[in-house]
Amino acid sequence: MRLMKYLISLAILIAAASLVRAQEVVTDPVSDALNEEMHLEDLAKYVQMVENQVQQIETLTQELQQTEAYVKAFGDPSQILNVTGANQLIGSLQDNGVGQTMSQLQQLATGAGALTYTSNGLYQSQGTTFTAPDGTQFPRNEDLYKMYGAVQQDSQNFQSVTNDVLTRRETLRQEIANTIQELQSSTTDAETQKLNGVLAGYNAELQTVDREIDHAAEQVTTQDAENQADLELEEQARREDRQAELQEGFNNYSSAFQIDASAPAIPSGN
Repeated sequence: MRLMKYLISLAILIAAASLVRAQEVVTDPVSDALNEEMHLEDLAKYVQMVENQVQQIETLTQELQQTEAYVKAFGDPSQILNVTGANQLIGSLQDNGVGQTMSQLQQLATGAGALTYTSNGLYQSQGTTFTAPDGTQFPRNEDLYKMYGAVQQDSQNFQSVTNDVLTRRETLRQEIANTIQELQSSTTDAETQKLNGVLAGYNAELQTVDREIDHAAEQVTTQDAENQADLELEEQARREDRQAELQEGFNNYSSAFQIDASAPAIPSGN
């Protein structure tokens, strides 16, 4: 660039010198001297203007080279559109899992289901009927067993959630491994930052998925606690009924058998 500047300046000076020689026919030495001086000043200003433009071009070239070096080192985030693992992470975040709410499980519970539940053969079915001593078959009151069916529904939900979570955890762990491999081979800061964002999302999703198992287990515990509270409530109601019956029996007994509180009569000696 500086060589170009010198060549331009030299060309201008040569042109100026030739113009001066072409005007050697002097008619007025003083006027010619003034004109020549003014002409040289104009040429000097023009040379300075050209030098300023050359300097501006050099500055812009250096800035462009610095920008290109920055983009090469840090990358252009707008050009990185397909980040490894991003679509898979979005899909995982949109997956609600197989778990059901406690209200849904309570609505699914039935007394018949509780009476015939065997937990894959672990327990013995009680059946929906029972046999009296004389051999007569009577249906069981299924409403009395519905509360146990709710716990069984919670337990089955816990197993389903656990199996689902274990499968999803394995997928998430594999995607985390893939993202880390991409991080190791990333060439720009922009790519590295986006991959780190995806990796943070996967770690957060892994913790959320694990929490689903805890939530399903808490539902089992909560339902069992409600059942125990209901049994205690029924027992308290039975005690109150028995107490009322005893009190009523005592009152009836007192009314039927009045105690004579009057003083006994002493027989006279006559």
